[in-house]
Amino acid sequence: MDISNTRLKELLDKYLEGTASAAEIREIDEWYGAFESHPGLTDQLNAGQRMALEQLLFSRISREIGHAPSGLRTVHARARYWWAAAAIAILLAAGGGFWMIDRTRLQHNTPVMVEDIAAKGTTRKVTLPDGSTMWLNADSKARYDKNDTREIWLEGEAYFEISPQSEKVFMVHAASVDVQILGTSFNICAYEPDDSITVTVSSGKVAVQTSFNASVPVAANRQAVYNAVSGQIKTSVTPAKDAIAWREGLLIFKDMRFESIARTLERRYNVRIRFDKQNTAHAVLSAKFGREATLNDILRMLCDIYGFNYRQEPGSDDYLVYDDQ
Repeated sequence: MDISNTRLKELLDKYLEGTASAAEIREIDEWYGAFESHPGLTDQLNAGQRMALEQLLFSRISREIGHAPSGLRTVHARARYWWAAAAIAILLAAGGGFWMIDRTRLQHNTPVMVEDIAAKGTTRKVTLPDGSTMWLNADSKARYDKNDTREIWLEGEAYFEISPQSEKVFMVHAASVDVQILGTSFNICAYEPDDSITVTVSSGKVAVQTSFNASVPVAANRQAVYNAVSGQIKTSVTPAKDAIAWREGLLIFKDMRFESIARTLERRYNVRIRFDKQNTAHAVLSAKFGREATLNDILRMLCDIYGFNYRQEPGSDDYLVYDDQ
């Protein structure tokens, strides 16, 4: 990718300020893949711009390692890292002595990916080395480099309380959405195969961005919902306490289809819930349940609203919701 020195410096400055869009970060990422054709391009970068470029390149390396097939990760990820680490050191070398210093530091920061998992029917609290705290909801997992816990790859749902570090943002990647944070608390829900990703802020402010959208700021008690089908991000006023009620064992459903509620119940109780027909699955419901509520309590109450019935299949954890009217 052809990119001028002026443009590169502009992009790196925006990254340091936390105002770079996903498209602009991708522009640097694409340039990195072809940097050999621009050997003198980084000569005029200042120390801050070099730091930003280094962070972005480390992010790329960690992302590649994190998405490597698990069976190949141990052997191939290390080799790929050393090639890229050497490339970074050469790329950023602008004066005598920098190569040796930077190469030594890189060798001591070989990414070691850690994976925290909350199985179905469980939640998990994790204290990260930087002082931030992460709560994983049922059937969720998070991956991160234990030497750099300011960047996390999330599958499922998690609530974060972020320890402020003015010199480095905290980044959460969830499917096609990136959330940038300096110091705040927020919830992100990104379960597959749902076609939406929801970010709800409790305190502070975050920036939500995708490959197709500019960065969207989200303040406290506001929610951003990214629709993967339309590619749009919509924001609204939402009490954050409702979005994070799961941490206290509560279940709050507001104008949700029965099938969406069922997916939450499947993760909470480690069961499978099916519907006899589409009309039953698409019934819209609102309800709130305490931590003591059993699955039978919840299904009974939800079914009573529409006059549905349900049954547990003999000898299994499968449930069928049906309308026999």
